[in-house]
Amino acid sequence: MYNTTKYVESNRMESLDELNDRYARTLLPLTVIFGFFAIFGFLGNILILVVFSLSRDYKRNNFKVFVLTLAVIDLVICVTLIPAEMVKQRKYFEFGYVVTCKVKCFFNVFGASSSCLALLVISIDRFRKVVQPFKKQMSPAIAVRILIAVACVFPILLAIPGTIMCGIKTTNMTNIHGGNTTIHLCETEEKYEKSIWRTVYKFTFIFLLVGISVTYIVLYIFVMKEAAKQMKAISMQRKHSSYDTVFTSGIYNQNTIVHETPIIHRKQIETHENGTNGMPISNHVEDDSQSYGTLQNGASKRSKNNKQTSRINDRQKKTRHFPTKTIIWFILTIVFIVTYITHNLLTLKVEKIVNMSPSEFTLFSFFFRIYFLNHVINPIVYAIFVKRFRSSCRNVFPLILSKLRQYFER
Repeated sequence: MYNTTKYVESNRMESLDELNDRYARTLLPLTVIFGFFAIFGFLGNILILVVFSLSRDYKRNNFKVFVLTLAVIDLVICVTLIPAEMVKQRKYFEFGYVVTCKVKCFFNVFGASSSCLALLVISIDRFRKVVQPFKKQMSPAIAVRILIAVACVFPILLAIPGTIMCGIKTTNMTNIHGGNTTIHLCETEEKYEKSIWRTVYKFTFIFLLVGISVTYIVLYIFVMKEAAKQMKAISMQRKHSSYDTVFTSGIYNQNTIVHETPIIHRKQIETHENGTNGMPISNHVEDDSQSYGTLQNGASKRSKNNKQTSRINDRQKKTRHFPTKTIIWFILTIVFIVTYITHNLLTLKVEKIVNMSPSEFTLFSFFFRIYFLNHVINPIVYAIFVKRFRSSCRNVFPLILSKLRQYFER
């Protein structure tokens, strides 16, 4: 009797709808989290585009170009890939839409490769600017051209083979009764699973990720070492004289610091952060009378000198910290490396999802898609480290509300 009951239980069928609903209920909290990611990422990146495009606080420079590029990439992912993943989680085991599956696969590859390559261009720009400031720098116009080719056109070409090989895979999964239920997954099509082209494609991605990640780390090691060296030099110089200033290679926001020595001639090295991104633009001898104009009396001169010295000291205090832009790009790069390495390691276990319990599958799905953080974290990082971004955001909302009020009052 016992053996007969056990045999009947093991052969009971759990329909595809029942199996899918059982996993969908467990995945619901994760689906809600991804929904929050999509909404927050959409609004945050729209805000970044508005603030950096329209605000007068930001001039045409590489930082603006890089910020806007990442915002566009992240916005595309937040309105395509993340919502598609949410839909997939509701119908994970009965995904029957081939076109939707291929579109999702396309943006999976495009989002990863475009972000990866854009951050590579940024890290090279940081390295050139900080470690090699006297060499030719990347102008904003050149940066735009490079990013279009490297972070837009090339990722599209890279995503096309993956899109072709992606499709609906039919297999069996052990159901709650111990029997088998036929499921339909959005993965690599069965005919491509053992193809040499899929193997080459997969290892190309692994090579790119590992190679570019190593490049990130090496470049930022040099950048951090150079920044630390210059900070140490500034600190030591401050101990010897409140007037002396160590001139940096343009990595700080305080771009022009005058060596204040009244009445005598002096050599002034000016650096600025514009199209040449911190390259020295002039070395010239300057007379005090030309710098300050005709002084009416000694008291006026002392007053101006005291104010100038105060401004220099304020700037020197700020430069004791690591350059803000370098910190921003370093944080975003580290988050990218950690999340995508996690994703790629978990791809080795994708074939085992048919043997996972709902709770195991939910935990796996969260870390498998942890790279979504790359596309929603930028507004938070800018808000923490860029004071002008915070102030601009506060000004943008009243401006938008004012425009809306004027529109509806017509």
